[in-house]
Amino acid sequence: MKRPKYYSTEEVGEIFNRHPRTIRDWILIGCPTPDGRVKLQASKLGKSWQVKDEWLVLFEHRVRPDCGRPDLDAE
Repeated sequence: MKRPKYYSTEEVGEIFNRHPRTIRDWILIGCPTPDGRVKLQASKLGKSWQVKDEWLVLFEHRVRPDCGRPDLDAE
């Protein structure tokens, strides 16, 4: 079984070309979409947020359903 990879808000920011503060906003209040806000699922470990790889794929699909990212596809 594959172990999940976890990303920091800084790493997710690099993937989406956004500031880590924006990623924390997506976690806490959601990312605005035409269908309403979509929250990025994350776990708080100590003082930092961690995003599991499959949560990132799901978020990407919910925010941009028509243009997925092959580099984030779940196996």
